[in-house]
Amino acid sequence: MCNDVRRGAAVVSARLHGAWRWASRAQRAGRHIACAALCVGAIASAVAGVTPEVSRIVFAADAAEQSVQLYNLNTYPVLVQAWVDDGDIRSIPQSSSAPVVALPPIFRMAPHDQTSLRLINAGDPLPTDRESLRWLNLYEIPATPKDWGHDQQTVTVTMRTQIKLFVRPAGLADPGASRLRKLVLSLAPARRGLALTIDNPTPYYATIGAVQVSLGDAAKQAVPDMIAPLSRTTVTFDAWRASPGAVARVTFSLIGDDGNPDADTRTVRVGACSGDVACDSGPASDAVQADTSPAGSNATRSSTDSLDEMRARK
Repeated sequence: MCNDVRRGAAVVSARLHGAWRWASRAQRAGRHIACAALCVGAIASAVAGVTPEVSRIVFAADAAEQSVQLYNLNTYPVLVQAWVDDGDIRSIPQSSSAPVVALPPIFRMAPHDQTSLRLINAGDPLPTDRESLRWLNLYEIPATPKDWGHDQQTVTVTMRTQIKLFVRPAGLADPGASRLRKLVLSLAPARRGLALTIDNPTPYYATIGAVQVSLGDAAKQAVPDMIAPLSRTTVTFDAWRASPGAVARVTFSLIGDDGNPDADTRTVRVGACSGDVACDSGPASDAVQADTSPAGSNATRSSTDSLDEMRARK
């Protein structure tokens, strides 16, 4: 899955990362492990594990708490540690700090068990004009059979799942389809090819699904990462040239609060501008701060700056 259809991919990456780190530690301890087989096994089992009922969590900043249902899809019991942090894969509960606290922090789940995880509002100050992003972490450790002796060789693969948690200020309701309509798209020639800029002038995070740009008989795709509130991201399609005035067809989707994508198709004219200046008409954001990731094999991420930095250079 990408995005929240990308959530599964993120979970797979996190689990593979955890499995690989364990394998590296085991190798350093002198154990002989077939790392390739371990990774293949991790991929095969990544569809299981402890899974939340939702692909993303929207937490109201004025709420005292809310609950998330968890399901253990494993055929074996697991010990689960839960915490909220900023999404750094290297973070641990002891060093993390977040405005939302997960309770209980440690619990056991039987095979195919279901439990409720409480998310408590810690009352920490957050921006009141836009969403804040945190991540709910679920770190699961499988049980060890009682009849296994201390002298037996064992391989234990721990899994870590991260789920996006959006803290939404009071007064910001579910934007629905309006968030999709407010996104501003522009195309412009770039040094390496053709640059697509997506401007998010809303106070909400914008999680973009696959973007397809069709120009003449050619079409290319990219998968940008989330765009922070009042921000923009630019994806450059390498070795793709278009003259100013050419008309392209851009199809993309935006993931809603329910985790489902809303699709849109627009006609965008290639502009003649360059650098930090947007080419198309539409609402402009009050601030621009990048929150992007590489967009695919045929596209690369371009640098972006905040609006204040852009003004300072003028």
